[in-house]
Parts: sequence; structure tokens; C-alpha cells
Amino acid sequence: MTDIPRVSARRLGPARLPGWARAVILICCAVELLLLAAPFMGAPRIRVTSSLLGGFWSPLMHGGQGLYPAQGGAMFVTYGFLHAGLMHLAMNMISLAAIARELNRMIGGRAMALAYALSQIAGAAVFGIMEPMGGPMIGASGAVFGLAGTLVGYAAINLRLRGRSMQPLLRSVGTILALNVALTVLMPQIAWQAHLGGAAMGAVIGAALAFRR
Repeated sequence: MTDIPRVSARRLGPARLPGWARAVILICCAVELLLLAAPFMGAPRIRVTSSLLGGFWSPLMHGGQGLYPAQGGAMFVTYGFLHAGLMHLAMNMISLAAIARELNRMIGGRAMALAYALSQIAGAAVFGIMEPMGGPMIGASGAVFGLAGTLVGYAAINLRLRGRSMQPLLRSVGTILALNVALTVLMPQIAWQAHLGGAAMGAVIGAALAFRR
């Protein structure tokens, strides 16, 4: 009985952005600003260098040699903090802020941080498997889609357990899928494989959290 008021308070409270999400947004923005300013500071190739060193390169998953020790492992983390320009950055950071605020009320900041990290890793892994010669892949969209998947998975199980209609949720999922398809058509360089991997991991995590609670 004591768990019910606590869960209800979390859902009814104000939608706040957790500290880790603010940190991710600040780091991504700082990195992009540095890359934009670098050509004016005498380093015109810094963006290319950052992609070489921090982007995700699929061949490194399949026995390829990196430019520095442990690059094959580090790239699963670093690629999520690099973006291809202001539009790419804005799209991901606005989406992260919007989804994280809502999801924070459902599962809390710590569980969401774990979902974000695992979704980023899963997104990169799926990209590496489906595009074995792909790279560099950069951006936080795989992890952001992971949070969207977490929200959908959590909400779906809750609606099912409570016997409520899933039509609004299905419409939201349809909108997300349509957006992903549209972005893939309009911007072929977008790694939809990472979106798929992140969303799938997030949905599993969200469902597991719903069953646990």
C-alpha cells in the first residue's frame, strides 16, 4: 500500500529534466560549439578529426584496428556526443529534453539514465551488425529513440495491466515510426539502424520496469 502514493506523486509532479540529461545536453552543445569555432581558431579539420577519433566505425567491431588503443570500446560512448551540425544537434537535444521530462515522472532519473546508456550501446551495436563497413556514425539519436522506446514499453504494459485502451499509445508509436521513415527518406545519411537498435532496447527496458513496479 505504501508504494501507491509514491508512484502517484511521481506521475503527478512537475515534469523536470534530470541532472544527467542536462549534463548530456551541455556537453553535446559545448562540443558542437567548439567544432564550429575551430576553423576560426586555425583548426579547420577538427570536425573530421573528431569523427575519426570519436565516431562509431563498424569495422572496429569486426576485428579492425583503431587509431588508438581501446577505440573499439570507447566509440560506443563518444559517438553519442558528436553531431553533424546545428540542425542535427538541435533535433536530438530538443527531443531528449522533451522525452526525458515526461519519462522522469514515470521511472525516475536513475532508471532513465541506465536506459539511455544501454540504448546508445544497443543502437551502435545494431548499426555495426547491419552495416559492417559503415562509419563514421555520430549523434545521440539512437539513445534518444531508446528513451522513446522506454516510454512506449512502460506505458504499454501499464495500460495492458490496467485494462485501458491502447489506441492513443498506438497513434504515438505510429507518429514516431512515420517521423523515422520521413527522416530516413529526407536525410539518407541518418543511421536508422541505430534508431532501431536503441528503440528496441528501450522498449525492453520500459516493459521490464513496468512489470517490476
